[in-house]
Amino acid sequence: MKTLYSIFIIFMATLTVFCGPSTGGDDGLAILAALEDGGGGCIKAPGDTTTTPNSPSAGVNTTRVNATASGCWAYIDLKAGGVETTKSGTWDLRFKRFVIGTNSGTSGSENGGSCFNAGDTNLAGVTGGDCTPQVDELMSQTGGGGFGTATENASPALWDWYDYNGTTHILTPKARGYLIQGSDGSFFGLEVTDYYDGASTSGFPTFKWKTL
Repeated sequence: MKTLYSIFIIFMATLTVFCGPSTGGDDGLAILAALEDGGGGCIKAPGDTTTTPNSPSAGVNTTRVNATASGCWAYIDLKAGGVETTKSGTWDLRFKRFVIGTNSGTSGSENGGSCFNAGDTNLAGVTGGDCTPQVDELMSQTGGGGFGTATENASPALWDWYDYNGTTHILTPKARGYLIQGSDGSFFGLEVTDYYDGASTSGFPTFKWKTL
């Protein structure tokens, strides 16, 4: 059985590398994700998580996360400048494909959380007193992008950060500014801006953020 599993993983990885970049639609990864959850493996597309200060005077940064592996999370520490860390580190946000979680509730043991005010349509509108952060909980969806169904411990506020086009299978960020509570109770403003890298490969959520 282990041999068959290994062959299947190699086969799927080969398809990922040689069939060209995906422009959206994670349905084809659902079976692989299920196997990885049981087998403990992760297959990521090339590319590192990066953070660049695109407006230093305003304290605004842009982070692009390599969250291409459907079987594991990418953990980001905003307090340390948007660097990728590990589950045991002092992380604030975590990403698995299109799913986003905070270090709180059912996702983590720290003092994180998230929320948004419907009137805040971008990062500039987030001031810190916009809303009351919610902790993560078990979330479920049926259809509407990514996997046909998804059940994850994730942020209720960030669960539907995107609009899904059923024809093109493209995820487009909604016009929202989010308030993020870090693992230590500190606050950040965040706006999701993309889900694709420069080659149109899906699984690279990108967001602008600032410390409040």
